[in-house]
Amino acid sequence: MNLTFLLPYAGMHGGIRVVAIYAQLLRDRGHNVNVISVTKKALGIKDTFRYIRQHKKWPSKRKKQEKTHFDQNDQSWTILNHSGPITDHDLPDADVVIATWWKTAEWLQYLSASKGIKFYFCQGYETHNAMSQKRAEATYRLDMKKICVSDWVRQQIRDLTGIYDQEVVENGVDLHQFYQSSKVIRDSECFGFVFSDDHIKGADIIIGALAIAKAKDPNIRAVAFGSEPPLTELPKWIEFHQNPPQEFIRQIYSQCCAWLFGSRSEGFGLPILEAMACKTPVIATPAGAAPDLISDACGCLVPAENKYYMAQKIIEFSKMSSIEWGDKSESAYQKAIRSDWESSCSIFEKIILKELQKIGP
Repeated sequence: MNLTFLLPYAGMHGGIRVVAIYAQLLRDRGHNVNVISVTKKALGIKDTFRYIRQHKKWPSKRKKQEKTHFDQNDQSWTILNHSGPITDHDLPDADVVIATWWKTAEWLQYLSASKGIKFYFCQGYETHNAMSQKRAEATYRLDMKKICVSDWVRQQIRDLTGIYDQEVVENGVDLHQFYQSSKVIRDSECFGFVFSDDHIKGADIIIGALAIAKAKDPNIRAVAFGSEPPLTELPKWIEFHQNPPQEFIRQIYSQCCAWLFGSRSEGFGLPILEAMACKTPVIATPAGAAPDLISDACGCLVPAENKYYMAQKIIEFSKMSSIEWGDKSESAYQKAIRSDWESSCSIFEKIILKELQKIGP
């Protein structure tokens, strides 16, 4: 099977990482996979000032590919010399072509049939930006097979469109990369989270909850990592790491009493599974795959937008007996090991092949 993934700019976002994983696994299964991404678009005035605030310097005018989840020596990955749209001239003929974000779905609808059967890999419900909400919603109504990363995403699309033919393939976790690090000492008063200034990620909810918990127990502290430095300085009791290597991320997960997930809107939430694979329970809002992955046995779900309830759970976990915490830790691990990437890829591949069989040889 000849297959093409369409990407926006291939940076360090989790959705890009998921595509990189599937591309490699499908190649390992003997398929010819091409990945097409665009050049980073020049920053507008608002984003330029945001860059200056984050990096304390002017952005470079030179458009270059920055750090990414793809191997930059991979001959099957093509970086176009423009920022989109992607057209017929930019990609080879194939059996299948897959959009991976709402804007790439806009591009996909205009490609000719020779580029392949059209799939839309829905890694989120991308309607949170008021400027692009209507355009994003329109892509979910397009006549192309949709594969969603969680039942939450599928339900949002169903509620919008009244169409019920979407498939769900949950993300997996690399158990060779994420596991409990025996060299790391667990800290019952340390909690971790992924930091982002993006409002939908809910870092403000997490930090607010931690501050409330810390007012009751001054020993509470936190560690976070993210792809960009915070726009405003974090409290000194929050240790922040920008783009740490994967082996260090494993250590971060492993040292925490619980992982905090405060998202307002999320396609899946890969850190949930990664933390659980490191035997760390998760305290999460009910977004993305959290309702499917988390129970009282391996963590807890907290109401959306409720920093007070999350703070209460942070205190409870910090005071938990070693036996009770150990039970939750083991349950989290047992849940995670049932979610491997090979199994997810098998389902992903099966859905695609089934659609190909419908049109015959």
